[in-house]
Amino acid sequence: RPNGQVEITMTTRQVGLAVALFAASVFAGCAGSQAQEEYDVVIRGGTLLDGTGAPGRVGDLGIRGDRVVALGQVSGAGKLTIDATGLMVAPGFVDMHAHSDPWRLRHAGHGPSFAYQGITTELFGEYGSPGPFGGKMQGGLIEDETISKEARDQCRTLGGCLDFMESQGSSANFASYVGSGAVRAYVMGYVDRAPTTEELDQMRALVRQAMHEGAIGVSSGMSYVPNIYMSTDELAALVREAAAFGGIYATHARTMNGTDPNAVREAIDVGRKAGADVHFHHLNSTAGPKAGEFLAIIDSARSGGMNVTGNSYTYTWGITPLSAYIPAWAQEGGREAMLKRLADPSERRRIATGFVSEPPYLANIGWHHVRLGVSDKAVNGKLVSEVAADRRQPPEEVFMDVVLAAKGEGMVIDWNNEETTLRQVLQKPYVAAGTDGSALALDWQDLPPLIHPRHMGTIPRWLGTYVRDEKMTSWEEAVRRLAALPFEILKIPHRGTLRVGNFADVVIFDSKTIDGRATFEQPNHYAVGMRYVLVNGVPVIKDGNYTGAVPGRAIRGAGSQGS
Repeated sequence: RPNGQVEITMTTRQVGLAVALFAASVFAGCAGSQAQEEYDVVIRGGTLLDGTGAPGRVGDLGIRGDRVVALGQVSGAGKLTIDATGLMVAPGFVDMHAHSDPWRLRHAGHGPSFAYQGITTELFGEYGSPGPFGGKMQGGLIEDETISKEARDQCRTLGGCLDFMESQGSSANFASYVGSGAVRAYVMGYVDRAPTTEELDQMRALVRQAMHEGAIGVSSGMSYVPNIYMSTDELAALVREAAAFGGIYATHARTMNGTDPNAVREAIDVGRKAGADVHFHHLNSTAGPKAGEFLAIIDSARSGGMNVTGNSYTYTWGITPLSAYIPAWAQEGGREAMLKRLADPSERRRIATGFVSEPPYLANIGWHHVRLGVSDKAVNGKLVSEVAADRRQPPEEVFMDVVLAAKGEGMVIDWNNEETTLRQVLQKPYVAAGTDGSALALDWQDLPPLIHPRHMGTIPRWLGTYVRDEKMTSWEEAVRRLAALPFEILKIPHRGTLRVGNFADVVIFDSKTIDGRATFEQPNHYAVGMRYVLVNGVPVIKDGNYTGAVPGRAIRGAGSQGS
């Protein structure tokens, strides 16, 4: 214009184009904003070990809700973005043999000692299980007044206990076998005889009920009463009920410390007769210093077409209930009957001679290999041989006195292996991890009188000592064994590998520092090296610290009809 202003004129078409371009730019901005929240969690730049054993690769991982939804190069951001550069990213680890159920019931689902190990799923069940309770049973959860009445009432059935634990929350997912010892005690109590036809039918019905409620299979603890009274055929009859639903047989075999290889053959025979896969709890302590002989039996069964696997912890000493050392005949009738025999001079003489010569033969390792864990501070933490020397008494007499004074309550930490034979077990490709321990917190006031380091460091020790330091396996193979193999054994889909659509149980750890710091001398140390642990997409470890989140869920077997 003459006054110096510039006049811009546009045709109708040009105006329409400008409006369209402006709208597109606004939409792009909104889309960019949405992309920033496309995921709940994005993990960037870590070395992805997917659990299959395939070589690790640097990449990203996206999580939405409780599922993995993206792998590789993930564009966009998440509500939580984790820089995993220089760290390893893997599926969450599985504890195939845990005893955390009473602790989680007492402590609202918490258990930081397992979270710091990267355990995102744990399996309950040995001679007992978190249900059923009742009938002719003595003790157990329903008589434990440190557990709420609501929980005790719910845990009268396995399904009820799984429901309760899920409703209160847990820092790890959980599944359970139904304990064959619990089933027998429910129907028969603690008698040393074969069941009648009617009693066996009742036990079979309890197994079927538990499988409908979500049990993964049947478990046993064959060194313990009342499992020790059961025959091979009786066990097979119960396992057959589980096998009809795809359940497996998980067992603490009828031996410890490499005493009797026929116990391994018996367990395999149970599986063969029942048509079930067989899984050995704490294969390290079962085989003990005779690992070569025991593993050869398993290898032969596998070569013949049987699916036989095992789990192991990473220490050469274990934990056993205090009263389990008493000969099985003296435990018949339950705890009060046992204590009465221990107070009878004539019965004591027979018990004293039977520690080594009668089942379960646990004292054959020698009293210098048995450390007491009881409330009496004068003897707690001492070897039986040390107390015997102090008191100038035979060790058998000392042990019986301790059991009497403790009213049967307590535990022992006992030797069961050598490092060389432990490594033989850990090297087998069909062996997963099982702590045979419990999820604990070091600040709880009700901790056991002795803490075994396996509660704190089983899996980090596997990774730090045996993988990083000794290079026993590759990192990829170790993750397969700790994460994917368990779910293959349990026949549970959508977990155990980093795959789009799978549940987002994920661990992020530093391979340079991962380790179990707890020792037998100084057990009160959490593991180190875990930066993040996610359970169903929710962090229970964040920036190396326990968050207190309890997003764990009950994982039920294929026979589940809901409870």
